[in-house]
Order: sequence, then structure tokens, then C-alpha cells
Amino acid sequence: MRLAMVVFGCLLLAGASAAQATPSGKQAVSTVSGQVVQDSGGVPLRKVVVTLTRVGGAIVLDDRDFRVATDRIPSSAVTDAEGHFQMDGIRPGDYRVTLWRNGFVASNRSSHSYSSVSLSIAAGQNVTGLLFSMLPAGVIQGKIVDEDGDPVPGAIVSATSTGQNFGNATTNDLGEYRIGGLAAGHYLVQATVVEAGSFGANSERRVFAQTFYPGTVESRQATKVEVHPGDEAGASFNLISTRTFAVRGSVSGVPLPPQAGSSVALVPGDPVQQPQPQTIILPNGTFEITGVLPGSYRALVYAQGPSGFRVFPTGETVEVRADVNGLQLTPEPPSQIRGRFRMDANDRPNNWNQLNVQIDLDDRDGSNNQIIGVVAKDGSFTIGDIPAGNYHVVVTSNSNGEAWRDFIMKEVILNGKDVGDSGFSLAGGTTSLEIVASAQGSTIGGNVVDEDGKPVPNIPVVCIPDASRRKRRDIYQLVQTDHQGHFALRGLNPGEYQVFTLDDPAEDISDPDFVSAHEALGQSVQLEPGEHKAIVLKLAAESQP
Repeated sequence: MRLAMVVFGCLLLAGASAAQATPSGKQAVSTVSGQVVQDSGGVPLRKVVVTLTRVGGAIVLDDRDFRVATDRIPSSAVTDAEGHFQMDGIRPGDYRVTLWRNGFVASNRSSHSYSSVSLSIAAGQNVTGLLFSMLPAGVIQGKIVDEDGDPVPGAIVSATSTGQNFGNATTNDLGEYRIGGLAAGHYLVQATVVEAGSFGANSERRVFAQTFYPGTVESRQATKVEVHPGDEAGASFNLISTRTFAVRGSVSGVPLPPQAGSSVALVPGDPVQQPQPQTIILPNGTFEITGVLPGSYRALVYAQGPSGFRVFPTGETVEVRADVNGLQLTPEPPSQIRGRFRMDANDRPNNWNQLNVQIDLDDRDGSNNQIIGVVAKDGSFTIGDIPAGNYHVVVTSNSNGEAWRDFIMKEVILNGKDVGDSGFSLAGGTTSLEIVASAQGSTIGGNVVDEDGKPVPNIPVVCIPDASRRKRRDIYQLVQTDHQGHFALRGLNPGEYQVFTLDDPAEDISDPDFVSAHEALGQSVQLEPGEHKAIVLKLAAESQP
């Protein structure tokens, strides 16, 4: 379910501008031009593909041939021998600029794989003199062999950083691989053999386990590979072979008609391990999962409940060191929440039915399904069929979010206690919640400037809460500076935050890997209820466009 806009803290993304309405007459178009150079020395770069992609966008009427077209179709240009590019006929709006050239990466961009900056273009405005820089890409290369030192062809090798995959390669007949196009940084390198079959004596069939450099099946024991611009880093290692086992058992307490497609899944304890083994539950309630690697797993049941398909934990931890037989699984009973909104003190509410309530599972490994309830006009809501687990509340708006922009979720009261920050556990039965909303949200406003004190437009600004509130995703914010370098983080709960700039928007600023990689960049800000605080964020020289 796609939500119109997140309020009470603006979960994750709040900086993307809405699409502009297209007037009935002819729109004034613009020209965008600039140059791309090599970061070291400023040497012009030719054959760089520069692309403008509309952020938001709308369906418009093409004036040339009166056909319906979309202004989200990217516009591209290729730099000439002097690194110059030009794009004409660009409609007004907000755009993302990306750069691509084989063997190069954008200079100091957090996306690693490409440059990305935002650009706001007014009707008829010509944007000239843009300057982008790129660095020679780094490479990770090596050789994958088995435990006897023989090459392993067809292995898929990947390089990841902060939970994102930045490159893959397949080993050749000599077991060699090469992953190029990498920005400077530290990478986790792992090798996987997909559907290679088993080998070894009939009494002990073995497979290659997913193996991390320098040769371990545990991601926590892996050594990251450091990559420098234009350099090749070596990462050769041995794949580890292992036996696989079967897990057999039965499930009770869920609907099991064949058409429901109920299944059992085993979620690895190591979050970077291979995809979770899974199998269908037979009509008689039994199941068998084969090819399971040794390790510790959590057992989940995917089943059709009264309000749709859901993931139900069983509370069982399965240790696989040999075949597991006779495993008895019973999903933990689902819960129901009955709740109501009320306003704090003398604050006057907007229309309650403009809001949705999302019950946000703290452990999101098992399911990405959103659990959402609609709020009635009187502020009441009911959410049923909620799997057991630990949760936080997130409130979203299904209408114009500006009306709620400065509101916060002040309290979530359960049994007389505020659990807004700590979250709460559900394990069956009906739970009553009272959500106290307040219009007295705090604000952090300010400017982003470069080393010379000049404003920097179109730069993402991130706000993350202190460590004690990291599981509360509704109080993270990501906005973007305007053309004067100004930003405003509105509707914040009181407390401590880290505020910092990014080179590129992130997919999920609440992801623990993202937080650990960026929190040291932040400026600490302490907010009191309803306080408006002004700060100045200064870009480091290496982060400037």
C-alpha cells in the first residue's frame, strides 16, 4: 500500500517535491548545460552520459503531436571532447542528475555507483555552468577455489557496503573474477555457487556454502576489502563446503486449504546469509524442507488470515546440525488493537479520518507487509490479525500532509504507560491504545553552506534520533535544501538528534547499517517541546559538488 505522505515526524522521505500542474497553454522550456571533469587535475571527461530524471512528474499533453506523454521520461546528453554537455527543451520541475562513464565513478557520492544531485528548474530558466567531477573507479579482483585449491567456475561474487550491493561478477574457468566500477570504500566480498548440485561420497553429499572473504561462512567474521580510486584490491579465498540437511515436521493452528499456499520458512540468524529455506505446508499439515545449511534459524509460518496473507512467528529456534525430524510448529496467536486519538491540552484537531495508523514491526526480517488501520472521524481505529512481535506506532496522512506537518505523536499510552519510544509487545488477545497528538512539534531550521560560506542548494539533510529511540522510525527525517540552501525539519518530537548532509538521498535512513555508517557525521541538536532551533551545516571540501 503506497501512502500519500508521512506525518508526525515525516518517516524517511519528505524532501521530494510534488509534481507541478501542467497549464493548458504551452510551457516555457529550459536549457541545462555544464561540464564533467576528472576530480584530480580537472581534466575534461568525454563520453560521460549525463541524465536528467524528473522527481515526481505528471502526465502531460505533448504540444507537438497532441499525444499523451509523460514528462518523467529521462533526458540525456553525452559529453564532448571538452567534457561539455547540453540538454534543450527541459520542462520546469525537480530533477535528479546522474552521471555514468565506464571506468569512473562520481566523486565523493554516497551512492557509490553514480553521481546524483537534485536540480530545481523554473519555467524558462536556463541552468548553465554546472560542474561535475568523477574519479577513476576501483576494482576488486581475485580467484575463488575449493578446499583443495582447485578453481571454482560459475561462482557469483558480490561486493556490498552498508547493506547495498555495488557489483557482481561470475568466475571464469580459472576461478577468476573482477568487480569494477567501485567507489572508494570498504566492501564485504562474498561468493555463492547457485544450483551447482552436490558432490562427495553418496553417504555424505556436500554443497558449497555462501562464503565471505577471507574464507568464513559467518559474515561477522569476514574481513572487509578496502578500495582506493583507480586501484585494484585483491580478494582470493577458498569456498567452504558443507553437508546439507532436512527439516521435517508439522504445523497446527492455521488454515490449510491447498489454495491458501501456507508455508514454513526458516530465517537464518546471520542476516547476510543465503535466502531463507521455505516449503509449502501439505493439506495434512506436514512439511519437509531439504537442502538446509547448518546454522540457527527462526521458524515462521506464512498463512492466510482473516485480513489477508500474514507472517506468523512460532517462537521456535531451530538448530540445524543434522536432520531435524518431528518438529512441531504452532503459530503464536494473532492480536487485535483497538485505539483512539485525542489531542493534547488545547490543541485543536484536524479531521481524524485523514490519518492512518501503521503498526511497525521492529524486526522486519520476516515480513515487509505493512499492517495499517484507517482512522474514523471520531478518532477511533481497529486493527486485527496482527502477528506476535514487538511494535512501534507510525501515523501517516492520506491527504494533504501540510495540514499535519507540525503535529507530533506525543504519547502512545498502553496500560497507563507511554510506549511511544520503547514500543510494545503483542502476543495474542486485544490491546487498547490511546494516541495523544500535539500541534506543538519542534523544528530544526537552517542553512547548508560550503567552505566559503556560500549556500548549497539541493543537498539532502538527514535527521536521526539518539540511540535510545532508533527503532522509532517516525521521528527520522530527510529533507532537501532549497535554491538558497535553506532547510526545515518540522514536526519533531523533543529529544536529541544528529543532523547531517548527504551527497545522495538514501533508500532507508532508519536502516541500522546506514545509521552506523553516518551518525559520526552529525551535528548534535537537543530539542525542547515546541522549540525552534536554527543551525548551520557546513559541507566538508570533499563532499562539495
